[in-house]
Parts: sequence; C-alpha cells; structure tokens
Amino acid sequence: MRYGIFSDIHSNLEALERVIEELETQKVDSYICLGDIVGYGANPNECVERVQGVAELCVAGNHDYGVLGKTTVDNFSGRAKEAVLWTQKILKKKNREFLNGLPLTQKRDGTLFVHASPRDPESWIYLITMSEGMLAFVRFQEKICFVGHSHYPLIFTQGKKGFGYFQKESFVLNPETRYIVNVGSVGQPRDQDPRAAFTLYDTETQEVQIIRVPYDVETAQTKIRKAGLPPSLADRLAAGE
Repeated sequence: MRYGIFSDIHSNLEALERVIEELETQKVDSYICLGDIVGYGANPNECVERVQGVAELCVAGNHDYGVLGKTTVDNFSGRAKEAVLWTQKILKKKNREFLNGLPLTQKRDGTLFVHASPRDPESWIYLITMSEGMLAFVRFQEKICFVGHSHYPLIFTQGKKGFGYFQKESFVLNPETRYIVNVGSVGQPRDQDPRAAFTLYDTETQEVQIIRVPYDVETAQTKIRKAGLPPSLADRLAAGE
C-alpha cells in the first residue's frame, strides 16, 4: 500500500490543489489527512470539500475543533483567533458537519494517525523537543505514528540505542525501530521553506519520503488580503514561517 499523507492545509486551496496534483503523479493508493483543514487561509469551504472528496481517512486538528467550538481558542494567537472567528461565519453547514464527525485518531495497517501527539490528542501538544517525543512513544503501540500540528517535518525514533530524532527527505524504516513522523504542512510551512509539504509511505518497501512542491503563493496571499484577514497571514506564506 502506498499512502499519501498530508496535514495543516489551513484553508490554502492553492497549496492543497498542488499537493493533490503531485500525489496523483505518485500513484498513491490512499490519501490520509491529519487535520487542520481550516484556519488562517481564505478558502475553508473549498478545502473541506476537496479533502472530503479525496481522503480515505481524516482526523481532526485544533483549528477544526476551534471553528466548531469544541476546543478553546483563548490560547490561539490573535491572528489565528481572528481567522477562526471569520471561518465560523462563512463555513457551510455541510462542511461543519464533516469536521464535526472527524475522530482524533485513526489506525490502518499497524500505523497510527493523529494531528498533534498520541500522548493526549485533544491537548494539542507540539512534538518538537526530544522530551515530548519520548513521552509520546509510551502512549501508543504501533511501529509508526504520523502527525502534523507543528508545521515542521521531523522524525523521532525509539530503538535499541534509545531515543533520537532527525530530519531527512527519504529513509527506510528499521524493523527494530519505532517512529513518529511529522509530515510537515501543506498550507503554512514554518521551517523557512515556503513550499507545500506532504509525505509518502510505502508499506511494501517501508520507505518514507517527505516531499516539497512549489505552489501559487501569490494567489493564496491575495485571497487572504481580499478576505480582510490579518495581512501577516499572507506575508508569512512567502517566508515559510
């Protein structure tokens, strides 16, 4: 099975369409979305409908829950909260219902999928530090867990020699090692690389690839500004931050 796994679209239709276009050329068998379909960007309805049309599995992210009122947005940044409130006003009922039906975790082929951390999915923990990675491994049994949330591609490992982490575009799973793979962000990368990110996972070859593709950033920026959303949400797209 060849999976195309993507996360953190954040209402960026241009980035999402570009990723789906690339996934089609990669001939994946199944599309999996790790949440945060909405938030920040100007096309929440279009992105929800597009994901619903292609993704076999999908989990909820904190911005999805925030728009639904299922999690507090009090700890969101000012611009993030403003985007959530704007999205609440324009999100169609059918798309709200789709988001409301999303679980916090999904499992397939001995693999766990979650937006933030398997340690406590609804607490929206950022898996950035080694200590958080170590705590997360204790809370799931699968060999590999795919996450999003931090918008930063990063791989944590647990093996015979202990815990580790690394960044790499492509690697093959070691049968004696467990993994947590952050797939990066489609619509709002934060690692100083503005290209949309997604991940391929081949269960036969056991290869994981983190792929970056350029997209029409200027159009996405223009839409954000025209929608009256905070201009900084448009500016950050070009910088990958």
